[in-house]
Order: sequence, then structure tokens, then C-alpha cells
Amino acid sequence: MKNNYLSTAFGLYINYFVHGMALIIIALNIDVLASKWDTSIAGAAAVVSSFGIGKLIAVWLCGIISDKFGRKTSIILGILFYLAFAIGILWSPTASIAYFFGILAGIANSFLDTGSYPALMEAFPKKPGPANIIVKFFIQGGQFLLPIIIGFIMMQGFWYGWSFTLLIAVLTLNLIFISTRKFPPMDIPLPKMATEEKVHEKKGKFHYSVEEVCLISFGFVGLTLLTVLGQWIAKYGTEVVHMGENAGRMLVAYGSIGSLVCVVITFLLGNKGVKSPPIILTYTFMTALVSLVLWAFPSPVVASVGAFFLGFFSAGGLIQLGLTLLVEHSSRGKGLLTSLYTIAEGIAQFAIPLVLAAISNFDIAYIFLLNAFVALFGFALVFIVHIRDKRKKAHQDLQINAPAS
Repeated sequence: MKNNYLSTAFGLYINYFVHGMALIIIALNIDVLASKWDTSIAGAAAVVSSFGIGKLIAVWLCGIISDKFGRKTSIILGILFYLAFAIGILWSPTASIAYFFGILAGIANSFLDTGSYPALMEAFPKKPGPANIIVKFFIQGGQFLLPIIIGFIMMQGFWYGWSFTLLIAVLTLNLIFISTRKFPPMDIPLPKMATEEKVHEKKGKFHYSVEEVCLISFGFVGLTLLTVLGQWIAKYGTEVVHMGENAGRMLVAYGSIGSLVCVVITFLLGNKGVKSPPIILTYTFMTALVSLVLWAFPSPVVASVGAFFLGFFSAGGLIQLGLTLLVEHSSRGKGLLTSLYTIAEGIAQFAIPLVLAAISNFDIAYIFLLNAFVALFGFALVFIVHIRDKRKKAHQDLQINAPAS
């Protein structure tokens, strides 16, 4: 049967295509922006950290708006905040003002996440995992295309602002498109669940199941693994393996290729009915193994092959799979769950760079040893959920097959 929300999903994916570009557009234009803002490269780079602040500031409100006023409202607000970011960064005269607009990008990301992920799961209720995995494909697509566009702009001597103008144009067109799309009805938490939550609140405590706690915590793991790959694989290549600057940067490209390949494979597995837990367990275990190899056997060949497989296993959709699994294990509102998951990501976004920077002062190779331990921690979290699911199913089967008294 034809799905009536395919065009809606396409519009949501386009937002993440732009989001992928937005994550790296300051870094790719950092020289000209630093000059314009009359600051150092480090001062311009600091603007990127504002994304995390905005994400954490807005995440609770975004989840409430998504569950109460609808996914479409949340997504439209996200687009508007991203438009404000792109226009604001383009015309900011100083880094301080640009920092404010960077916060708006983080707020935009929160609105998009708490609106889009629930909407995709509601549009494709039988295959929510594959629907969310495609988000990663579009993010990577944007991050592949933007460097090519900016390279062309630089070679032709065009105004750097055309890259920002591209984002503004795509967002504006997609805002019009999304505004005309039909969204699926929202899944409302069961009355029984809502009543239970009120009872717990009256008792003065919040009640979350073991599964919910484990899977919310997995947001921290997923973001950490992504941070290590994105921010440190190039430095590992140049400073540990002693590769050239270009060769080091190519490790990032190898990781991106691995990520895209993994997205396709994970999508196909999801369509064939393979459940999320076995996929996540395999990917986290292999991430730990690859990280240990990078730590123990630094060489150009190991770095190149390892970057591809690290991209495959740690950046090919773990965050999206973890969120899908969380929603499957909870009757709470999808917007609220996405907010909680995003908070775990935000904590990692703030804390992990500081930890990694401290480790880098000692030996960058040890960053990948830490990555291995974090991946194993993620493996343990999902393994606990997997075992508890099996026990519950065995108990249910026993009750069904028990002879009537």
C-alpha cells in the first residue's frame, strides 16, 4: 500500500541535508570569517561551540512543543531558526554577535530533532529504524557536497557568502514545501501510562525503567563516538602516524565513505526485518575493536583502513538506531524522549571535547583507547536491554503456554 507521507519525509530529509552543511560551514569558511570578525582562527572556531549551548537551552521546550502543538510546528520553527543562523552568521560584524547566531543554530537543531524523528517514526510505524537511518545519509550527503561547492567558489574567486546563500535558498524553498505537506497523526501516550506518570510525580519522584535509562544514556555514547572520529582521526594521522596534512584530512573522507556505506547496509538490514539491538551490539563491539587496533598498531595502512571501518561502525547511524530503540521501549511522548536523548548527547558535546583535549596533551593515540571503552560501555547498555527483552518474552511465552487451572 502506498505511503501518503513520502513527500513529507523527503522534506524532512532535505532539512538534514542542510543541517549537515550547517555543521561544517563555519569551519570551511573559517579563514575569511576570522578576518571579517577581526579575531584569530581559534576565536572564529569557538563560535561552533555555541551550537551545543543552543541545543541544551532549547531541548526541553522543543519536546513539549512537538508533543503538544505538533511535529509540523516544531519543524517549521527549526527551519526559521536555521534561516536566522545562516543570515546572521553571514552578516555578523564580530565573533560575539556570530556566537549568538550560533546558539540559534543549536536551537534549530533541537526543534528539528524533536519534530522530525517522531514524525518519521509515525509516518513509517512498521519500519521506524530505516526511516531514521536515512537522516544520517542526508547529513553525510550535505557534508560531502559543501566542501566541493566551497572549493569551486574559492577557485573562481567568488564571494564566500554564496555558500551561506545556498543554505538560505534551500531552507526557504523547503519551508514553503513543508508548510504544504500533510503530517501523520501523532502517537499519544496511553491513558494508563499518563496516569501512572502522574502517580509517580505525586510521590515526588520520576520513574524510568531500566531500559529507558540505558537507552537515554546511549545518546551520550553515540555522540562521543561521532566526536572522536570527526575531530581526532585527522590529528591521529598527522601526529601519531606522521602522515602529511592532506593524507591526514583524507582519513576524514575515508570515515565519511564508511559512514555512507553503513547507512545503506543498515537501511537494507532494517527493511529485511533485522532488529536494532543486534545491529547496535555488532557496531559498538566492532567500534571498540577497531579503536583498539588504531591505538595499538599506528601505521598509515592501519590509519586508512581503520578510518573507513570506524566511520562504518561508529558513524553510520548508531545515534538514530539508539533513539528508535528508546521510543520502542517507552510509552512516553516521542518529543519528550527525543529531548531526553538529546540532553545526553548535549552532555557529551560539552564534556568529551574537554576530556579529549586533555588526553591529547599526553598522547593522541590514547583517545582511541578511550573510544574503545566508551563503545564497550554502549555495548553493555544495549546488551542489558536485549537480555531483559528476552527474559520478558520468555516469561510471556511461559504464561501463554501454561495450562489453564
